[in-house]
Amino acid sequence: MYDAPTPETRLTQNTTKITARGVQVYYGDKQALKDVNVDILDNTVTAFIGPSGCGKSTFLRCFNRMNDTVASARVQGEILLDGENIYDKRVDPVQLRAKVGMVFQKPNPFPKSIYDNVSYGPKIHGLTRSKTELDQVVEESLRKAALWNEVKDRLNEAGTGLSGGQQQRLCIARAIATSPEVLLMDEPCSALDPIATAQVEELIDELRASFSVVIVTHSMQQAARVSQKTAFFHLGSLVEYGDTSTIFTNPSDPRTESYITGRIG
Repeated sequence: MYDAPTPETRLTQNTTKITARGVQVYYGDKQALKDVNVDILDNTVTAFIGPSGCGKSTFLRCFNRMNDTVASARVQGEILLDGENIYDKRVDPVQLRAKVGMVFQKPNPFPKSIYDNVSYGPKIHGLTRSKTELDQVVEESLRKAALWNEVKDRLNEAGTGLSGGQQQRLCIARAIATSPEVLLMDEPCSALDPIATAQVEELIDELRASFSVVIVTHSMQQAARVSQKTAFFHLGSLVEYGDTSTIFTNPSDPRTESYITGRIG
């Protein structure tokens, strides 16, 4: 069990949260990522953009060791979270995933009640000492996910009965209930309608006050709206990384410019 940081003890803004050096990923003989080096900042939304199959989701999944679940996957290089190597043999991937939450492309609430969806993580990680504390964590998480007012009178109803946008916000509440330090989002809006997308984007902007948020998105407009830093991937390589405004208005690599203007993709 780890002690969740309070906002007061969090690192100051724009300090490095995740450091990746020489990261390479193989699926069997196929190399999916080639020598990626990047620093992901705290209290910042970082967007990974690039064509399908360019390695952005593969890289995202390195941060919580989700690639461990793929038998053919091999990760090389070094990834540090607050200076500690997350691939060290002493690191428990389950505990790591409490610190590095993840929200997937398609809303995937558990076939349980809304309350049980959010309380699941704190229960299995032993983060609360009483039902009162657990109730508080559930309410706070749903409030942070901008869902509390919509579901507070039906916490015992099935999470799968919510609309698509509500289900995705429920999954965000579930991910932040363990007080993670990093929140990974793999195309969290691709299955949502424009109104639900706008709600989730607004939520992402609010969440960066408490977390380092890393989002994979196919939508360049979304990356421009929600992120402060953008990384452009192409054919398994990190081509360019910098301030979102610079990447979109004055990229230094012609491949980035070609992708942003629609000439490749």
